[in-house]
Order: sequence, then C-alpha cells, then structure tokens
Amino acid sequence: MRRLLALPTVLVAVLAWAAPAFGHAAYVGSDPAPGQRLEASPSRVTLVFTEPLNPQLARATLRPVAGGAAVPVTMRAERRRLVLVPGRRLARGAYRVDWHTVSTQDGHPLEGAFAFGVRAAAGAAPVLETGPLARAGWVRILARAALYTTVLLLVAALLLPLLVRRPRGWPVPELEVDVGAVRARSGRLRGDLAWAAVAAAVAATVADAAAAARGLDLERMGDYLAGNVAGAGRALVVVRLVAAALLRDRRPRAAAGAAVLSLGAVAASGHASSVDPRVPSILNDWLHLVSGALWLGGVALLFLLWWPVVRSGQRETRLAVARHVLAPFGRVAAGAFAVVVATGLVSLVTQLGRIAALWETSYGRLLAIKIVVVGLIAAASAVHALRLRPRLLATEGVRPLERGRLKGSDPERRHWRLWRSEPWLALGVVAAVAGLVAFPLPPRQLAQAGEARTAVCDPCPLPRPAADELAVADSAGSHVVAAWVRRTPEAVTGTVRLLDRRGKPSGVPVELPGASAEPCGTGCRRFRLPASATGVDVAVRERGRRHATRLPAVWMPQASRRARTLLRRAEATMRDLEGVREVERLTSGPGTFAATEYRLRAPDRLAWETGRDVQSVIIGSRQWIRTPDTPWRAGPYGSGLAFRTRSWFAWRRYARTVRLLGERTEGGRPLAELALMDEGTPVWFRLTVDTGTHRVLRERMIARARFLRTRFVDFGREFEIEPPDGVG
Repeated sequence: MRRLLALPTVLVAVLAWAAPAFGHAAYVGSDPAPGQRLEASPSRVTLVFTEPLNPQLARATLRPVAGGAAVPVTMRAERRRLVLVPGRRLARGAYRVDWHTVSTQDGHPLEGAFAFGVRAAAGAAPVLETGPLARAGWVRILARAALYTTVLLLVAALLLPLLVRRPRGWPVPELEVDVGAVRARSGRLRGDLAWAAVAAAVAATVADAAAAARGLDLERMGDYLAGNVAGAGRALVVVRLVAAALLRDRRPRAAAGAAVLSLGAVAASGHASSVDPRVPSILNDWLHLVSGALWLGGVALLFLLWWPVVRSGQRETRLAVARHVLAPFGRVAAGAFAVVVATGLVSLVTQLGRIAALWETSYGRLLAIKIVVVGLIAAASAVHALRLRPRLLATEGVRPLERGRLKGSDPERRHWRLWRSEPWLALGVVAAVAGLVAFPLPPRQLAQAGEARTAVCDPCPLPRPAADELAVADSAGSHVVAAWVRRTPEAVTGTVRLLDRRGKPSGVPVELPGASAEPCGTGCRRFRLPASATGVDVAVRERGRRHATRLPAVWMPQASRRARTLLRRAEATMRDLEGVREVERLTSGPGTFAATEYRLRAPDRLAWETGRDVQSVIIGSRQWIRTPDTPWRAGPYGSGLAFRTRSWFAWRRYARTVRLLGERTEGGRPLAELALMDEGTPVWFRLTVDTGTHRVLRERMIARARFLRTRFVDFGREFEIEPPDGVG
C-alpha cells in the first residue's frame, strides 16, 4: 500500500512545482478578427493557435455567408498559424471561414468557424472548439466505452490471479461447488475479453483517426497515427492487446504485462499527454487505470465468475464464497481504491485547475457525476464488506437454506444485493470516462489557452458574446474595462478584460472587489460573484491613482429580439426627426475633457460648437469652420459625400449583439436600457430609449481612448442653420 501511494504523492509534488504549461492546440484568434468589417479585400486570412499543427491534417474553407461556391484559396500551416491566401479579390459581402486542425502535441482534432465582412456586416457568429459530440462523437464515445470495459475486465482477469492468494483448502470439497465450471468459465471469459478488447481498440482507433482525417482516408489516418504521441499510443493499444490475447493461456504473466502496458498506451493517448511535464502525467493516469482495473474490473469480473454459484448454491456455499473469494479480493481492492483516489486527485488538479469548474463547465459536471458514482460504489463496498459480511460469517454453519434460493436474513439479502449492484455502477463510471475523453479541451487547458493568447497574438481579437452572455464596457482611468457576463441560479461568472489607449491588453494592477478572480492572460481576469450580484465592480491602478467603475450584470436574457426591435425603431425615429440637439461630453482619460454641442436640422444641416469656441456649419457637401484665432473658412465637406442627418444615427452598424438591460418608468416616461457591442471595432454602446416615443434620450459609448456621454434634447425643433454671413 505504501509503495502504491508513493508514486501519486510524488506526482502531486512534481505537478504542483512544475509550471502549468499545456499542449492542446487551442484556437486563439484570427486576422481578420471574428466579426470584423473590412473596407478592402484582405490579402490573406490568418488563424492563430497555441501549439504547432499537423500540416497534413489542417483544413480550412472560405465561402460567402449568403451561399455560393467556396472561394479558391492557397492554404499553408506555419507551426502555430494556418494561413489562407484567397485566389481572387473578395467582393462586397460577408464571408465564413470553417477550419479543422489537429495538434502535433496531443492529437485532439478541433474545428470551428468565424465570419468577417468586406464593406458589409460580418453575419454569422463564431463557433469555436466544438464539443464531444461533434463529428459523430457518439461513435467515438461508444467505442471508448467498449474499450475501457473490455480492457479493465481483461487486466483484472489476468492480474488478479497473480495478486489474490486464496487460503489452502479452497474450494472446500464438501460444498459440492463445481470449481471446474468456474475455471472453465474463467478461461472462456479471458479469451472472449481479450479478442473483444482488440476489436474495441481497433474500433476506437479507427473512429479517432477518421475524426481527425475527416473521413476514412487511409493516408490521412496514417498521418494522424504517426504524427504525435497520442496517435502512436492509440496504435500501441491494439498491438499490446493482440499480444495479451495470444499469450493469455501459454504465458499468463507475459499476457498480464502486455495488458497492463496497453493501459499505459491508453493513458498516453488521452488528456494526460497534453500536460507538461508529460511523463509524470501519463504515469499518473496509467497508475489510475491499472488500479481502476484491479478495483472496478475486479468487482465486475468476480460477479461474472461467481454470481452463478451464489445464485444457485446453498447458504454455506454463498458464505464460503464471501469468506474465501470476496474477502481476499477485498484486501487488494482496498489498496487499489486508495490509489484510484490519490491518482484521481492529481488528474482533478491538472484537468480542472479550480474546484468551481466541477459545476461551471460541462466537462466538470460530467466529471462530478463520475466522482459521485465512484463514491456510491465505495459506499456499497464498505457496507457489504465491513458491516454486513462479518455478521454473515459469524453465523456460518448455523442456518442452512434451501439450495437454489436466496432467502435468508435481511442482512444477507442486503449483502448480495449491494454486491451485485457494483458492476452496474461501474458501467456508469466507464461511460463517464468515455465521455470525458471525447472532450477536446478540459477546463484548465482552456484557461491556459487564454493565458497563451498574448504569446501568439498582439493584440488578440475580442470574443463575440454567446447567446446567454452580456457584453458591456466602461472606462476606468484611460482604460477600457469590458466584461462578458453569464448568470446561472448558482452564481454570476464571466471575464473582464482591460484595454489600453491603443486597444491592446493592459497589465496594470486590477481588483474585482467582492469577487473571486483568477488571471486568464494579460489584461484578463475570470471572476465569480454570488447569484445576487447586480453588478461587477472593477478598479485599476494607473500612475498611482485608483480608478473604479461598476458594470451592470443584470439583463433580460429572453428579450434580445425585443431589444433589437427597439433599437431598429429608435434609430428610425431619430433619423426621421426634423431636428434635435445633442450635448456631448468626451474624455480619453484623466486630464482630458471636451464638450461639444450639435444641432441637427433635416435633411442635410448640422452646426456644432465646442467648449473652446470652435464652431462649424455643414450644409450638404459644404462646410464652414472657424476657431477663436481664425475667421470662418469654407470648403468641401468630408470626402465629397454630402451630409445627411439620417446618416448621423447609425447604432445598428455596431449592433453585433444587443441586450435589453431592463425597463423602468422615470418621470412618467417608460424607458428601456439597451447594451450594444461590436467586437470587431471594438466599441460598446448603452442607450436609454423612451419606449413611448422611441426616442434615444442618452447614449454612452466606449471605444479605445474615446469615452463618450451624450444627451439628446429639443426633439423635432427646426433649428436655424445657415452659412456664416459674408463667407462663400
């Protein structure tokens, strides 16, 4: 027991000391960024990942979102980058990139999609890191479940006879147990399990290779199996199981060694190969699988071998099985269970990173189910082995029962009921493990991918919020403070990002009062707040001063369609006004401030004046401007396009996502608060709309080095806006 526990203890120390670097090739971003609007056709499209890619298996297509033939591209994989060079200039419209990659580190295939626009809105939202059911994932999960079931049983069948020493005299002749039948059943079972494990290993390997190769392409499947440690591990599983099947009767010790080595190859082909240092992690998972085979595989094996004897035997026979079969196995199983728990804790740390991931992520929730089922098996074992069995064995020889029936005292019925429930619970554990292996990225690897972003792109594209997320921003000092917020009945969670004046991630000190937070890269904090939280407080320190802001964390998740309808009507209402006055307050950080008043008169007139007495008049394609030190000067407006008041209000251009923060009544007027985001620019808006008139009353805009507050008044007023006297 001490020797078995020594290795996981050492592994915990090694993994705690080592820098947590992970080898999953997570998608980082692209250029153009997801959702970005371009004014010209890009010369190339670049996708960035955190680890080198297998160039033979990387694929990407570029096609119009509206439909039609794919754009011809030249594609090349440059270690961590996948570059697409369009074969022609892209016409106006939205374009979608669908990509598929395989890491050279752990062999896990990833795929996703994003869109960008050329002189048009980008269209479809990005889809990243597809889940375990992608690419017919249920086939891989079933194949893995079959592999784990058969291999764990096979290892138990080959290894337990070498470890469990039965007392002399077993079987007891006078009990009339057909031991020959049990031995024959054991031999047949070993053979069936051996070849079933080979078949399951072949099926799992083909399913994984086909998923990576995107089809049954033998050449590409060979590239996958030979291109990384995980692929080679999958092939070695088959080779070693074939060896175990051939040696099982003639050389049982060698067969047991081959079966145990096959579990090592299984460990090398899973998530353990993505952890650095890799070798200790693979050894930990290997020991976890071997100890799991001795415990869970042994539980199922004894049930298959001895349940016919227990079901049809006399009471003395059943008690003899309990004393001479289950008790010796229990001593091995107890040590194996201790190792399962120790090595499982190591895997928990390396895969989750934090306990909250158990309930905050799909991977964690499935892992939690596995932990619960393991606990149920352990509890059932403890009850029938430590409480019920001693009571049964104390009455051995006292109350014989009729042969072939399971009547008797209640403790005896409970004992055998609990014993035969364990194999079925073990199947639940195997199913959960198969599902976990099918996930492309465990939570901690996803978090580490976030930390790797700044190492491979600068600046990184901002993510588009998911359907159940709120994206909002404000300013703190000269920084943009943006949050992606998600609410559940248990907590408010999300990510806060800091951007400097150039729009790049900022490394200034940041606090999130009242929240538990952890870094997710430069200028990035992942947070968790109580479910009752209504806002996210953020404070940054800049040049010795503390700047704080509060971002809203409450919105109406089911009202996004209404929010977009309100925005459309509000923009149309503002464009149809005969006139309006706009009072603007602009800053880019401490020590900067500018006030400007705008007066608009439909259809083509605008006059504005700053707090520093700079004035301008715009009528159609002509503009007049003067400063306190210069007289009025006339000239063309802009780049030759005539000014129109309708073009002044263009919030929908930046409404990649729209959320309804809430509705209320203020001064007798019904108001709605809208939150808009365009991650490609990037820019964030918050609008206060009078839902009775659909007029916008207030606007808050956040962009890099530009923080704007605006009030709209004098709706419908026909302002007198004329050219300055005496100026042509």
